[in-house]
Amino acid sequence: MSRLIRFELYKLCTSIPAMLFIAALLLYLMPSVFSEEEANVRAKYAAWEGPATAETFKKIHDRANKINDENYDLSGQPDSVVSFENKAFAHLFNIEEAQILKAQGLETLTNGLAKSGFEERDRALHTSLLEQINLDTIQYHIPAEKAVTFTTQAGVAVLLFPLLLLIAFIYSKERVSGVDQYQLPAVNGRTKLLTAKLLAGSIFLTGISLVVHLGILCLAWYRFGTIDWSAPMQVMEGLTNSPYPFSIGQYWLVSFGYQTFVLIVLGIWVLAISFFVKTAIHAILWSSILMGVPLLYQFVISGTFFPETKVFEQGILFFPSRALLTGEVFKTYQTINLGIPLLLPAAILLVQVIVTLIVLKVLYQTSRKRQVV
Repeated sequence: MSRLIRFELYKLCTSIPAMLFIAALLLYLMPSVFSEEEANVRAKYAAWEGPATAETFKKIHDRANKINDENYDLSGQPDSVVSFENKAFAHLFNIEEAQILKAQGLETLTNGLAKSGFEERDRALHTSLLEQINLDTIQYHIPAEKAVTFTTQAGVAVLLFPLLLLIAFIYSKERVSGVDQYQLPAVNGRTKLLTAKLLAGSIFLTGISLVVHLGILCLAWYRFGTIDWSAPMQVMEGLTNSPYPFSIGQYWLVSFGYQTFVLIVLGIWVLAISFFVKTAIHAILWSSILMGVPLLYQFVISGTFFPETKVFEQGILFFPSRALLTGEVFKTYQTINLGIPLLLPAAILLVQVIVTLIVLKVLYQTSRKRQVV
Protein backbone atom coordinates (compact mmCIF):
# COMPACT_ATOMS: atom_id res chain seq x y z
CA MET A 1 0.00 0.00 0.00
CA SER A 2 2.79 2.45 0.87
CA ARG A 3 4.31 1.99 -2.60
CA LEU A 4 0.97 2.78 -4.22
CA ILE A 5 0.51 5.89 -2.08
CA ARG A 6 4.01 7.12 -2.95
CA PHE A 7 3.31 6.48 -6.63
CA GLU A 8 0.05 8.45 -6.53
CA LEU A 9 1.76 11.29 -4.65
CA TYR A 10 4.54 11.32 -7.22
CA LYS A 11 2.01 11.79 -10.02
CA LEU A 12 0.36 14.72 -8.26
CA CYS A 13 3.54 16.46 -7.13
CA THR A 14 5.44 16.18 -10.40
CA SER A 15 2.67 17.27 -12.73
CA ILE A 16 3.47 20.42 -14.69
CA PRO A 17 0.28 22.25 -13.57
CA ALA A 18 1.19 21.65 -9.92
CA MET A 19 4.64 23.09 -10.40
CA LEU A 20 3.26 26.10 -12.27
CA PHE A 21 0.72 26.63 -9.49
CA ILE A 22 3.39 26.66 -6.77
CA ALA A 23 5.52 29.12 -8.78
CA ALA A 24 2.52 31.40 -9.40
CA LEU A 25 1.58 31.19 -5.73
CA LEU A 26 4.99 32.42 -4.59
CA LEU A 27 4.87 35.30 -7.08
CA TYR A 28 1.34 36.23 -6.04
CA LEU A 29 1.73 36.22 -2.27
CA MET A 30 4.36 38.90 -1.80
CA PRO A 31 2.65 41.90 -3.43
CA SER A 32 -0.93 40.90 -2.66
CA VAL A 33 -0.67 40.45 1.10
CA PHE A 34 1.66 43.18 2.31
CA SER A 35 2.10 46.75 1.14
CA GLU A 36 5.07 49.04 1.47
CA GLU A 37 2.84 51.59 3.25
CA GLU A 38 2.54 49.49 6.39
CA ALA A 39 5.47 51.11 8.22
CA ASN A 40 3.88 54.54 7.80
CA VAL A 41 0.51 53.29 9.04
CA ARG A 42 2.19 51.64 12.02
CA ALA A 43 3.76 54.92 13.08
CA LYS A 44 0.32 56.54 13.16
CA TYR A 45 -1.25 53.58 14.96
CA ALA A 46 1.46 53.39 17.65
CA ALA A 47 0.50 56.80 19.04
CA TRP A 48 -2.77 55.30 20.35
CA GLU A 49 -1.56 52.02 21.82
CA GLY A 50 -2.58 51.37 25.43
CA PRO A 51 -5.90 51.03 27.30
CA ALA A 52 -8.93 50.98 24.98
CA THR A 53 -11.05 53.41 27.00
CA ALA A 54 -13.95 55.64 26.01
CA GLU A 55 -11.69 58.65 26.56
CA THR A 56 -9.10 57.25 24.14
CA PHE A 57 -11.67 56.69 21.41
CA LYS A 58 -13.07 60.19 21.92
CA LYS A 59 -9.60 61.60 21.26
CA ILE A 60 -9.29 59.37 18.17
CA HIS A 61 -12.62 60.62 16.81
CA ASP A 62 -11.65 64.22 17.51
CA ARG A 63 -8.36 63.74 15.67
CA ALA A 64 -10.08 62.00 12.74
CA ASN A 65 -12.63 64.81 12.41
CA LYS A 66 -9.86 67.40 12.56
CA ILE A 67 -7.59 65.97 9.84
CA ASN A 68 -10.53 65.30 7.53
CA ASP A 69 -11.92 68.81 7.84
CA GLU A 70 -11.61 70.59 4.51
CA ASN A 71 -10.13 73.59 6.32
CA TYR A 72 -7.42 71.54 8.02
CA ASP A 73 -3.96 73.00 7.45
CA LEU A 74 -1.56 70.31 6.22
CA SER A 75 1.39 72.61 6.94
CA GLY A 76 3.28 71.44 3.93
CA GLN A 77 2.67 67.73 4.63
CA PRO A 78 1.68 65.53 1.67
CA ASP A 79 -1.85 64.12 1.42
CA SER A 80 -0.43 60.64 1.96
CA VAL A 81 0.24 61.49 5.63
CA VAL A 82 -3.48 61.98 6.22
CA SER A 83 -4.18 58.84 4.24
CA PHE A 84 -1.86 56.77 6.48
CA GLU A 85 -3.52 58.19 9.59
CA ASN A 86 -6.99 57.41 8.26
CA LYS A 87 -5.95 53.83 7.57
CA ALA A 88 -4.76 53.52 11.15
CA PHE A 89 -8.06 55.00 12.39
CA ALA A 90 -10.05 52.45 10.34
CA HIS A 91 -8.39 49.62 12.28
CA LEU A 92 -8.78 51.43 15.60
CA PHE A 93 -12.49 51.96 14.99
CA ASN A 94 -12.88 48.18 14.59
CA ILE A 95 -11.85 47.81 18.23
CA GLU A 96 -14.44 50.37 19.33
CA GLU A 97 -17.14 48.70 17.23
CA ALA A 98 -16.29 45.31 18.73
CA GLN A 99 -16.58 46.77 22.24
CA ILE A 100 -20.01 48.24 21.44
CA LEU A 101 -21.30 45.03 19.87
CA LYS A 102 -20.07 42.96 22.82
CA ALA A 103 -21.76 45.28 25.34
CA GLN A 104 -25.00 45.31 23.36
CA GLY A 105 -24.97 41.55 23.01
CA LEU A 106 -24.45 40.96 26.73
CA GLU A 107 -27.15 43.48 27.61
CA THR A 108 -29.63 41.81 25.28
CA LEU A 109 -28.81 38.37 26.66
CA THR A 110 -29.02 39.54 30.26
CA ASN A 111 -32.32 41.40 29.86
CA GLY A 112 -34.00 38.70 27.80
CA LEU A 113 -36.91 36.73 29.21
CA ALA A 114 -35.87 33.57 31.05
CA LYS A 115 -36.80 30.50 29.04
CA SER A 116 -36.28 26.80 29.55
CA GLY A 117 -34.88 24.17 27.27
CA PHE A 118 -32.83 24.90 24.17
CA GLU A 119 -33.20 28.69 24.19
CA GLU A 120 -31.90 28.95 27.75
CA ARG A 121 -28.88 26.73 27.00
CA ASP A 122 -28.23 28.67 23.81
CA ARG A 123 -28.28 31.97 25.70
CA ALA A 124 -25.95 30.61 28.39
CA LEU A 125 -23.46 29.45 25.76
CA HIS A 126 -23.58 32.78 23.91
CA THR A 127 -23.10 34.73 27.16
CA SER A 128 -20.17 32.54 28.21
CA LEU A 129 -18.38 33.09 24.90
CA LEU A 130 -18.89 36.87 24.93
CA GLU A 131 -17.68 37.23 28.51
CA GLN A 132 -14.35 35.64 27.60
CA ILE A 133 -13.54 38.24 24.91
CA ASN A 134 -10.99 40.82 26.10
CA LEU A 135 -11.08 44.14 24.24
CA ASP A 136 -9.46 46.32 26.89
CA THR A 137 -6.19 47.06 25.07
CA ILE A 138 -5.17 48.75 21.82
CA GLN A 139 -2.19 46.91 20.35
CA TYR A 140 -0.73 46.93 16.85
CA HIS A 141 -2.28 44.02 15.00
CA ILE A 142 -2.39 45.01 11.32
CA PRO A 143 0.32 42.60 9.99
CA ALA A 144 -1.32 39.67 11.80
CA GLU A 145 -4.73 40.73 10.48
CA LYS A 146 -3.48 40.90 6.89
CA ALA A 147 -1.90 37.46 7.06
CA VAL A 148 -5.00 35.85 8.57
CA THR A 149 -7.43 37.68 6.30
CA PHE A 150 -5.69 36.38 3.20
CA THR A 151 -5.95 32.74 4.32
CA THR A 152 -9.53 32.96 5.63
CA GLN A 153 -11.20 34.79 2.74
CA ALA A 154 -11.72 34.05 -0.96
CA GLY A 155 -8.01 34.42 -1.83
CA VAL A 156 -7.02 31.03 -0.48
CA ALA A 157 -10.00 29.28 -2.09
CA VAL A 158 -9.18 30.69 -5.52
CA LEU A 159 -5.59 29.50 -5.16
CA LEU A 160 -6.52 25.98 -4.03
CA PHE A 161 -9.29 25.21 -6.53
CA PRO A 162 -6.94 24.70 -9.52
CA LEU A 163 -5.26 21.89 -7.59
CA LEU A 164 -8.60 20.17 -7.01
CA LEU A 165 -9.35 20.44 -10.73
CA LEU A 166 -5.91 18.93 -11.37
CA ILE A 167 -6.83 15.94 -9.20
CA ALA A 168 -10.13 15.55 -11.06
CA PHE A 169 -8.34 15.68 -14.43
CA ILE A 170 -5.60 13.18 -13.54
CA TYR A 171 -7.89 10.59 -11.94
CA SER A 172 -10.69 10.80 -14.50
CA LYS A 173 -8.20 10.58 -17.37
CA GLU A 174 -6.74 7.40 -15.86
CA ARG A 175 -10.13 5.77 -15.47
CA VAL A 176 -11.42 6.74 -18.92
CA SER A 177 -8.22 5.59 -20.65
CA GLY A 178 -8.20 2.32 -18.73
CA VAL A 179 -4.85 2.91 -17.04
CA ASP A 180 -6.30 2.13 -13.63
CA GLN A 181 -7.37 -1.28 -14.93
CA TYR A 182 -3.82 -2.55 -15.11
CA GLN A 183 -1.98 -0.61 -12.38
CA LEU A 184 -0.81 -3.59 -10.30
CA PRO A 185 -4.26 -5.23 -10.42
CA ALA A 186 -3.16 -8.75 -9.55
CA VAL A 187 -1.56 -7.66 -6.28
CA ASN A 188 -3.60 -4.70 -5.15
CA GLY A 189 -6.90 -4.60 -7.01
CA ARG A 190 -9.15 -1.63 -7.60
CA THR A 191 -10.16 -1.25 -3.95
CA LYS A 192 -6.60 -0.77 -2.71
CA LEU A 193 -5.85 1.47 -5.64
CA LEU A 194 -8.84 3.64 -4.70
CA THR A 195 -7.63 3.77 -1.10
CA ALA A 196 -4.17 4.82 -2.28
CA LYS A 197 -5.66 7.61 -4.40
CA LEU A 198 -7.78 8.87 -1.50
CA LEU A 199 -4.85 8.88 0.92
CA ALA A 200 -2.44 10.41 -1.59
CA GLY A 201 -4.91 13.14 -2.49
CA SER A 202 -5.51 13.93 1.19
CA ILE A 203 -1.77 14.08 1.94
CA PHE A 204 -1.18 16.25 -1.13
CA LEU A 205 -3.91 18.75 -0.21
CA THR A 206 -2.79 18.86 3.43
CA GLY A 207 0.74 19.62 2.27
CA ILE A 208 -0.44 22.41 -0.03
CA SER A 209 -2.55 23.94 2.75
CA LEU A 210 0.50 23.84 5.04
CA VAL A 211 2.69 25.45 2.35
CA VAL A 212 0.18 28.29 1.85
CA HIS A 213 -0.09 29.05 5.57
CA LEU A 214 3.63 28.74 6.27
CA GLY A 215 4.36 30.82 3.17
CA ILE A 216 2.18 33.64 4.46
CA LEU A 217 3.75 33.34 7.91
CA CYS A 218 7.30 33.51 6.54
CA LEU A 219 6.44 36.49 4.33
CA ALA A 220 4.92 38.30 7.30
CA TRP A 221 8.03 37.70 9.41
CA TYR A 222 10.30 38.72 6.55
CA ARG A 223 8.36 41.93 5.94
CA PHE A 224 7.59 43.01 9.51
CA GLY A 225 9.84 41.01 11.84
CA THR A 226 8.27 39.90 15.11
CA ILE A 227 4.46 40.09 14.93
CA ASP A 228 2.02 40.34 17.82
CA TRP A 229 -0.67 37.68 17.36
CA SER A 230 -2.32 38.20 20.77
CA ALA A 231 -4.96 40.78 19.81
CA PRO A 232 -8.54 39.39 19.88
CA MET A 233 -9.90 38.29 16.51
CA GLN A 234 -12.75 40.81 16.89
CA VAL A 235 -10.37 43.66 15.93
CA MET A 236 -10.25 42.27 12.39
CA GLU A 237 -12.38 43.75 9.62
CA GLY A 238 -15.64 41.80 9.28
CA LEU A 239 -15.23 39.89 12.57
CA THR A 240 -16.19 42.59 15.08
CA ASN A 241 -19.39 40.67 15.94
CA SER A 242 -17.75 37.25 16.21
CA PRO A 243 -18.52 35.52 19.55
CA TYR A 244 -15.43 33.32 19.64
CA PRO A 245 -12.85 34.24 22.33
CA PHE A 246 -9.79 33.58 20.16
CA SER A 247 -6.74 35.73 19.68
CA ILE A 248 -5.75 36.37 16.06
CA GLY A 249 -3.06 33.70 16.36
CA GLN A 250 -5.44 31.14 17.86
CA TYR A 251 -8.03 31.92 15.21
CA TRP A 252 -5.43 31.31 12.51
CA LEU A 253 -4.49 27.91 13.95
CA VAL A 254 -8.16 26.92 14.28
CA SER A 255 -8.80 28.15 10.75
CA PHE A 256 -5.84 26.17 9.38
CA GLY A 257 -7.11 22.92 10.90
CA TYR A 258 -10.67 23.66 9.80
CA GLN A 259 -9.71 24.54 6.23
CA THR A 260 -7.44 21.53 5.89
CA PHE A 261 -10.21 19.17 6.98
CA VAL A 262 -12.72 20.81 4.63
CA LEU A 263 -10.18 20.71 1.80
CA ILE A 264 -9.72 16.96 2.27
CA VAL A 265 -13.51 16.51 2.21
CA LEU A 266 -13.72 18.51 -1.00
CA GLY A 267 -10.89 16.44 -2.48
CA ILE A 268 -12.79 13.22 -1.74
CA TRP A 269 -15.93 14.60 -3.37
CA VAL A 270 -13.96 15.66 -6.43
CA LEU A 271 -12.34 12.23 -6.68
CA ALA A 272 -15.82 10.65 -6.48
CA ILE A 273 -16.91 12.79 -9.43
CA SER A 274 -13.86 11.74 -11.45
CA PHE A 275 -14.65 8.10 -10.61
CA PHE A 276 -18.08 8.17 -12.24
CA VAL A 277 -17.86 10.59 -15.18
CA LYS A 278 -17.16 9.46 -18.73
CA THR A 279 -14.55 12.04 -19.74
CA ALA A 280 -11.94 14.26 -18.12
CA ILE A 281 -13.81 17.32 -19.41
CA HIS A 282 -16.93 16.20 -17.57
CA ALA A 283 -14.89 15.74 -14.39
CA ILE A 284 -13.55 19.28 -14.61
CA LEU A 285 -17.01 20.68 -15.45
CA TRP A 286 -18.86 18.99 -12.56
CA SER A 287 -16.02 19.70 -10.12
CA SER A 288 -16.10 23.35 -11.14
CA ILE A 289 -19.84 23.48 -10.49
CA LEU A 290 -19.43 21.79 -7.09
CA MET A 291 -16.79 24.32 -6.04
CA GLY A 292 -17.78 27.41 -7.98
CA VAL A 293 -21.53 27.76 -7.39
CA PRO A 294 -21.35 27.91 -3.56
CA LEU A 295 -18.30 30.18 -3.72
CA LEU A 296 -19.95 32.64 -6.11
CA TYR A 297 -23.30 32.62 -4.29
CA GLN A 298 -22.74 35.81 -2.33
CA PHE A 299 -21.11 37.74 -5.16
CA VAL A 300 -23.20 36.77 -8.20
CA ILE A 301 -26.12 34.48 -7.52
CA SER A 302 -27.80 35.29 -4.20
CA GLY A 303 -29.77 38.45 -4.91
CA THR A 304 -30.84 37.34 -8.37
CA PHE A 305 -31.85 33.70 -8.07
CA PHE A 306 -32.31 32.89 -4.37
CA PRO A 307 -33.97 34.57 -1.39
CA GLU A 308 -31.67 36.30 1.05
CA THR A 309 -32.81 34.44 4.17
CA LYS A 310 -30.87 33.31 7.22
CA VAL A 311 -31.66 29.66 6.55
CA PHE A 312 -30.35 29.81 2.99
CA GLU A 313 -27.27 31.81 3.96
CA GLN A 314 -26.50 29.23 6.65
CA GLY A 315 -27.16 26.35 4.30
CA ILE A 316 -24.71 27.52 1.65
CA LEU A 317 -21.90 27.34 4.24
CA PHE A 318 -22.37 23.57 4.47
CA PHE A 319 -20.82 23.19 1.01
CA PRO A 320 -17.07 22.55 1.41
CA SER A 321 -15.98 25.23 -1.05
CA ARG A 322 -17.91 27.83 0.95
CA ALA A 323 -16.80 26.47 4.32
CA LEU A 324 -13.19 27.13 3.27
CA LEU A 325 -13.99 30.80 3.88
CA THR A 326 -13.64 30.57 7.65
CA GLY A 327 -14.02 34.33 7.90
CA GLU A 328 -17.72 33.72 7.17
CA VAL A 329 -18.09 30.54 9.23
CA PHE A 330 -16.80 32.24 12.40
CA LYS A 331 -18.30 35.66 11.66
CA THR A 332 -21.36 35.63 13.93
CA TYR A 333 -23.02 33.54 16.60
CA GLN A 334 -25.12 30.84 14.94
CA THR A 335 -26.22 27.50 16.33
CA ILE A 336 -28.20 24.48 15.18
CA ASN A 337 -30.87 23.02 17.48
CA LEU A 338 -30.07 19.38 18.22
CA GLY A 339 -31.60 19.50 21.66
CA ILE A 340 -28.41 21.24 22.68
CA PRO A 341 -26.97 24.26 20.84
CA LEU A 342 -24.41 23.07 18.28
CA LEU A 343 -22.22 25.90 17.03
CA LEU A 344 -22.36 26.41 13.26
CA PRO A 345 -18.69 25.53 12.59
CA ALA A 346 -19.14 22.19 14.38
CA ALA A 347 -22.46 21.53 12.62
CA ILE A 348 -20.84 22.11 9.22
CA LEU A 349 -18.09 19.59 9.97
CA LEU A 350 -20.62 17.05 11.26
CA VAL A 351 -22.72 17.24 8.09
CA GLN A 352 -19.64 17.01 5.87
CA VAL A 353 -18.39 13.94 7.74
CA ILE A 354 -21.75 12.20 7.30
CA VAL A 355 -21.96 13.02 3.59
CA THR A 356 -18.34 12.01 3.02
CA LEU A 357 -18.89 8.63 4.71
CA ILE A 358 -21.83 8.03 2.38
CA VAL A 359 -19.71 9.04 -0.63
CA LEU A 360 -16.92 6.69 0.46
CA LYS A 361 -19.36 3.81 0.93
CA VAL A 362 -20.72 4.29 -2.60
CA LEU A 363 -17.20 4.57 -4.01
CA TYR A 364 -15.99 1.34 -2.42
CA GLN A 365 -19.14 -0.58 -3.32
CA THR A 366 -18.77 0.51 -6.93
CA SER A 367 -15.06 -0.28 -6.87
CA ARG A 368 -15.67 -3.84 -5.70
CA LYS A 369 -18.16 -4.39 -8.51
CA ARG A 370 -15.48 -3.33 -10.98
CA GLN A 371 -12.78 -5.39 -9.28
CA VAL A 372 -10.03 -6.56 -11.61
CA VAL A 373 -8.46 -10.00 -11.05
